Amino acid sequence: MSTHAIRVLLLVIFLFSSSLCSPLPGAASEEDVYVAVSPGIAQCVEDMYASFAAAGGGKLVFVKEATGPLAQKMDAGAPFALLIAADPGWPKWLYERGKLKDMRVCANGHLVLWAEKEEFCCEEKLASLRIASPDPETTSHGTLAADYLKGLGLWDEGAASGKIVITKNALYAIMAVQAGSADVALVPASLAIEMEGVYVQLPVPPLPTVGGLSTAHSPESAAAFWKFLRSPEAAPLWEKWGFEAAEVAQ
Repeated sequence: MSTHAIRVLLLVIFLFSSSLCSPLPGAASEEDVYVAVSPGIAQCVEDMYASFAAAGGGKLVFVKEATGPLAQKMDAGAPFALLIAADPGWPKWLYERGKLKDMRVCANGHLVLWAEKEEFCCEEKLASLRIASPDPETTSHGTLAADYLKGLGLWDEGAASGKIVITKNALYAIMAVQAGSADVALVPASLAIEMEGVYVQLPVPPLPTVGGLSTAHSPESAAAFWKFLRSPEAAPLWEKWGFEAAEVAQ
């Protein structure tokens, strides 16, 4: 099979496997440049892309899914040109497997306690509340949330009793509260800022937002956007979404 045919086949498989998770164009095109992004930071990244595009940046298509599945698809050959992850572990895994290059920290984010009702948004009440948390097996925000709840002595009993609702990713944790399945959610600040409701920052270490370019396929538009995310122009946008910019691209 030719290289051209293999790339088209991988693109079709990728579109089919992602269709239930992410909004994608109706037809596959070899000219599309795909950016994989964790859903908890997607709105922030798309806001930055709007500034990038307004300044003449190239067209990009965003695919939003939990970082673990995105990384596994990228490892299997999905045509992501750039990965932007609210999860340092999976980019490192791809880098070590030779699938990612120019891996860098572009910002540091924070975990918050989010609720629709102000009366629930209080750390001291957590023991009596139903808590939605991203899956610690596939998301770093989930790992951070689990460690925080373990430190309070709430994780093991809560997970066993169902008071802790483990969700696919941070967005699903928000949706669990909105659906009435939980009272509060532990999510990245950038996602809480996007939603109506109230939130408080939790006393846990900041979580690096890490990204990198594909070693197999990284068009100029993806490389330019990756550099933009680490530019002085992007720093105010990171701050707008509750991050601290980590470095400036050289």
